[in-house]
Amino acid sequence: MIEIEIKAKIDDKNDALNKIKSLGASYSHSEEQEDIYFNAPDKDYRETDEALRIRLVPIDGEVKKILTYKGPKIDSKSKTRKEIEVEVADLDKMTDILIALGFKPSAIVSKVRRIFYYDEFTITLDKLEKIGYFMEIECMTNDEEDIEQTRDNIMELFKKMGITRGFERRSYLELLEL
Repeated sequence: MIEIEIKAKIDDKNDALNKIKSLGASYSHSEEQEDIYFNAPDKDYRETDEALRIRLVPIDGEVKKILTYKGPKIDSKSKTRKEIEVEVADLDKMTDILIALGFKPSAIVSKVRRIFYYDEFTITLDKLEKIGYFMEIECMTNDEEDIEQTRDNIMELFKKMGITRGFERRSYLELLEL
């Protein structure tokens, strides 16, 4: 799958929530996410613009664990990249496998995420300690020919909400490492 994503820094959380609601997006749920990032034994993902993480999401007394690989960004205007995800049953065993293969835990990123849906788009409002609030709009596709049109559609949604600045291509991990 290809994840087409654009995010913007948000100054006012309540204003952003009102803009999402005025768009007609439907609220799904909120969740606390903890992402454990790993770096490869043979290359530095900061240099190759890749990411490997295990995301922990508490849901109904259980913790969902998702292993995700994100490839390098495909274009210069968004955070569009190949994304491969698989749910894992055992965090400790998955971590042990990665470490045995030479991967090293490199950072933890925690956030509170409010999730909304609008047509085929997922809109999130994220709160991260130290760096504040961000709105992300994303859409998944299997077809590389859809990237440019989908990216334009995402920018149109931002414009409809009056968000025309604050766009950020760096990941939360990169922003927190500054």
